[in-house]
Amino acid sequence: MVVATIPVATAFARTTLPDSLSRSYRHTEAIKALTIREDTLSARRIWLDIVKEDSTYAPAYYYLSHIERDSDQGVRYAHRAFASDSTNKWYTQNYADRLVASGRYTRAIPIFRRLMRLDPNNLQSYHALAVLYGINGMPYSAIAILDSAELRLGYNYYLADIKQELLLSTRQYDRAMQEGERRIKEHPYDAEGFTKLANIYDVAGRDSLARVTYDRAFKLDTTNTETIIIIADYYSRKGNVTRMLDYEQYLFRSDRVDIQTKLSRVEDYTSNRNIYADFYPRIGGIIRQMAIDYPNNRAVVDIYSQHLILGGYHSEALEYLRRHLEDEGVTDEDYLYVVQLEHYMGMEELVQQEIIRALELFPKSVNLLSFYSYLLSEQGDYDRAIWVLRAALDGATDDVTKSSIIGNIGDMYHEKGSYKEAFRHYKRALSFNSDNALVLNNYAYFLSLRNEELEKALRMAERAVELQPNNASYVDTKAWVLHTMGRNEEAKQVMRQALSLSSMQDASLLMHYGDILWSLGEKFMADTYWQKAVERGYDKELMEAHIQIIKRSK
Repeated sequence: MVVATIPVATAFARTTLPDSLSRSYRHTEAIKALTIREDTLSARRIWLDIVKEDSTYAPAYYYLSHIERDSDQGVRYAHRAFASDSTNKWYTQNYADRLVASGRYTRAIPIFRRLMRLDPNNLQSYHALAVLYGINGMPYSAIAILDSAELRLGYNYYLADIKQELLLSTRQYDRAMQEGERRIKEHPYDAEGFTKLANIYDVAGRDSLARVTYDRAFKLDTTNTETIIIIADYYSRKGNVTRMLDYEQYLFRSDRVDIQTKLSRVEDYTSNRNIYADFYPRIGGIIRQMAIDYPNNRAVVDIYSQHLILGGYHSEALEYLRRHLEDEGVTDEDYLYVVQLEHYMGMEELVQQEIIRALELFPKSVNLLSFYSYLLSEQGDYDRAIWVLRAALDGATDDVTKSSIIGNIGDMYHEKGSYKEAFRHYKRALSFNSDNALVLNNYAYFLSLRNEELEKALRMAERAVELQPNNASYVDTKAWVLHTMGRNEEAKQVMRQALSLSSMQDASLLMHYGDILWSLGEKFMADTYWQKAVERGYDKELMEAHIQIIKRSK
């Protein structure tokens, strides 16, 4: 019997271990470390050792560039791989991608052009190069690249879309329209294709074609919210509010549109006074629909109540708001709004009940307490108003709020006739916020009435005007301080500013101007402005007494 035997040499060859020191072996081990064990540190160390031995070993640079992909070092590694073997399309693609990712668009262009020569059927290269030309302000080169892509690879939906935009940006309207018409021919049920073509017609001044094409886009899918928004915005730009609202109604009936988008769009056309006034009923229908669809959304509650108030439906607004005081998550601001509306409507008994109820729920609300003190001051109950303001001060958390409250306390003391306490609180208020314009104004005015510290009063009045230059009352205070100092020519000029800023020609400003004119010897004009002040609501008997005092003092 013959026994088959394996030659010694053959057996030895089959059991020989791979050379663990070879670059190929270590490169394979690095790939395993990276992809299987996810050990990036080990993989990086192996590849760095390899390129230290052989600076032309492209595979190691390629993988190192991926590890360092978001850094400048990643770009350098990608470049070394590409430079080591510029005929390899993977290395070329990687280098081009790293350049784009790092924002080196100009440098990326020739690399993508080389990639196109290496792989002329790679659609992504054409796409990337067209985008890069566009970014670099070379739209005509981008169009040429897309034309060559179509010649080589045939019509492509996405590349045609980019070309259409580029043609539009370069005002090649006829070609852009051709591209758009071709797209809807290739994809007759694509609403986006119709809206883009309609936009081209619009830009090119073909309004009738734009309207017809937008209408076709809408009919393809009457529930497509993106299409509806585009069409509504088109009619808004054209000033056709009726058609805009036609499409807005579809939008607001859709549950595909989130509430924030709806709120934003309502704000857009309610902020335009002319549109809001002319289309109040139709806009109201949209807002009512929101109130039905989102009954407990506080932003919707606010918009609907404001809509009712602006329409003069104060009672309906108040009833609606009071109903929503029972909602979950109601805040002190919601109660304050209701109380302020009741006060505006003269419902004082209800105001008192509501403010007490609100303070039971929000006993530390600075805004509610401040408004309550205002109500008490209207009743002449300054002591309680001060007490309430001190409670509000305990809840104040920032210096601006503290300054405002302390300034209000100063006003209450002034109303009581306690001037020293008033001035002490004004000083304290300004220590918290030296730019509290209201305190600066009031402090300056009351000092001038007492003919005290007039230079200080003038500085404060001037600062108040710097902070709020269009506030007629503050400009009036500055003029009055100047008048008290005897600087009547200056006071006259400043008071003219105050009157020009006061759209209603406030009675007290007219009286002050009359006093200044009298001091300058312009007696006829002084009498004229005093009379105007009476016509504007200044008490006639008080004015007569005031005039007599001035005439006796001169």
